[in-house]
Amino acid sequence: MGKSVEELSGTLRSAILGGDLEPGARLRQDDLAARLGVSKIPLREALQRLAAEGLVTVDANRGFSVSRLTASEAEEIYGLRLALEPELLQRALPRATIVDLARAEHALEADADATPAGNWTFHQALYGPSGWERGLTLVRGLHGAVAPYLLLYLDDPTGAAASAAQHREILARCQTRDAPGAAEVLRTHLRMAGERLVGRLTDAAAGASPV
Repeated sequence: MGKSVEELSGTLRSAILGGDLEPGARLRQDDLAARLGVSKIPLREALQRLAAEGLVTVDANRGFSVSRLTASEAEEIYGLRLALEPELLQRALPRATIVDLARAEHALEADADATPAGNWTFHQALYGPSGWERGLTLVRGLHGAVAPYLLLYLDDPTGAAASAAQHREILARCQTRDAPGAAEVLRTHLRMAGERLVGRLTDAAAGASPV
């Protein structure tokens, strides 16, 4: 039995979020179909789905590739995240159950290596109870767009330590039901992550460091 479009999307999404497929990597359908043991029709649908999420770019000549970010695009994405995510968190927290918060805590404990997938699992656990499905879909796409570059931020020990501490502080505020406090720490977290990523991408564009 062949894999569904949903399964293929999940497999490819995990490969991108996990860093197995790097930004700019060509996604040749023949190679992927052979490797995954599927036909090209569901594979193409899966790639188009990832393109809608921002993880994949479609070019008329080059076909599909893992999306690359510019500094200005990263700045825009983090601006949107700052507008959406604190609102989702403040809406979700009054509705969050003990199980929801335990899920977020488990996501932190299970993601000792600070992977992009683990980062999204943590944020999703906190935002899920908001009930804003469209907002969650938008935020998921924004996370996906920067996920391949998260390792640039976490590669810096200072950035990684700050991110981990902020995650723990956000969770602690949520556990005491301090929605305004949790949202404020989240804003600081997003601003710092955005500024650091924009800086790294700006340096890379100037030839100061590879991306």
